[in-house]
Amino acid sequence: MKSMSSPAPARPGNFFAPRRLGHVNLWVDDLEISENFYSAVCGLNVEFWEPDLQATFLGTGHTPHDLGMMKTTGGVDRYGRDGLLQLPGTIGLTPGLNHLAWELENEAALVDAWRRLKAAGVPLDLTVDHQVAHSVYLFDPDHNYNEFYCDTVKDWGSVLSGEMELLTSTWDPDAAEPSTVGLYDDAPVLRHVTDACLHPRRITHAVLQTARFDAMLDFYTRIGGLKVVRQAEGIAYLGASLAAYPYNLVLVAADNAAYHHAAFELEAEATLEAALQALSARGITPERVVDVPWKRALFLRDPDGQYSEWYVRRDAAPAPAGPDAAWLV
Repeated sequence: MKSMSSPAPARPGNFFAPRRLGHVNLWVDDLEISENFYSAVCGLNVEFWEPDLQATFLGTGHTPHDLGMMKTTGGVDRYGRDGLLQLPGTIGLTPGLNHLAWELENEAALVDAWRRLKAAGVPLDLTVDHQVAHSVYLFDPDHNYNEFYCDTVKDWGSVLSGEMELLTSTWDPDAAEPSTVGLYDDAPVLRHVTDACLHPRRITHAVLQTARFDAMLDFYTRIGGLKVVRQAEGIAYLGASLAAYPYNLVLVAADNAAYHHAAFELEAEATLEAALQALSARGITPERVVDVPWKRALFLRDPDGQYSEWYVRRDAAPAPAGPDAAWLV
């Protein structure tokens, strides 16, 4: 495998400029079973839920949620506030990735990107108001759904907590002068589920496999505004602007397009070792345990068969190779 390159500068003409990966949202078959797995086993706190949307949102405190999940649609349309067709019945038919969500600096940056995308003729989907965030949605070349959003409320916990009525309505980015204030929390109080096997600090990145590597790399750098942090043949590590996150997305060349997993960082190696022991005590066997110079990690398979990674970062530069690359990034 070729050696990793040094970080590349931002490409000219970028549209969005994310700070970090804010959350990953999944389609699941049984909301209650999946919520219990990600909370009681994986240690993500249940922040709020929308019964009418059939959705639950879990997190660590860094953002309103690190992980969202929605029950598969079964082919039936699902509506948000004011009659917004939020989840058409043509999507979400099977478990898998719903969307990746990218946090922007402020509303002005989001609106500016939206206006320039429209002017450039880039296909867009929805623009919505989630009551604590404004969002622009669009698809990547593999038809993975992406949300680019800005916080509109700094103390989101005062708005979102427990059972909620429908939250999401339409948003017109041209309706008012956009705010230039960043409303994210840089020093959140972190939470975890005390009796859970795992105690994650935050979601850090997602891994996508693709048969259209060049097109996907172009989308996430030129449209998505991510920077290439490291690249080797068939693998690209992409980072947003927040230096605390070495990278936020990994693209891995493969025969077919697929969401592979989302990765959650743990505090220390001792935390991971304690998690392995706690899982064993409950009769839960990780799908994989990875021990390489750049990380130690365990992978779990959720009730729908989707993977998640729980890891501790080490100092060495990643050097994944071969058919197991997506597990080793």
